[in-house]
Amino acid sequence: MEQPRIEDHGSHLEASLTAQGFGHASFVDVLAAAARRFGRKPILVICDDPGDTIAAMRAYDIGVELSAKLPSSRIAIALTRRKSSSADRLTELVAENRGAAVRYFESVELARAWLGIS
Repeated sequence: MEQPRIEDHGSHLEASLTAQGFGHASFVDVLAAAARRFGRKPILVICDDPGDTIAAMRAYDIGVELSAKLPSSRIAIALTRRKSSSADRLTELVAENRGAAVRYFESVELARAWLGIS
């Protein structure tokens, strides 16, 4: 798996990766390790996705993992080259039902605004 690039911007963590990396089984573990290292803060995930989508079952699993490994976190996922899908909405719903605030956005600017960062 291509490792995401994770940067601490003080007010938030920012992770950049491809769709292949986002769908990989260890992606949430990488985010959780970064949160432990840099402290609890909002997370912006920028996914350069040229058209690949995450399957519904993987979307469900990602929602469960995000809420279990990053409880009470605010996570904005910006898709830079495709529109969000029903599978993405499933991830949001599953995570929200388990206590994490996860939202997909079709631009980095909208994701930053939702997190309250600049």
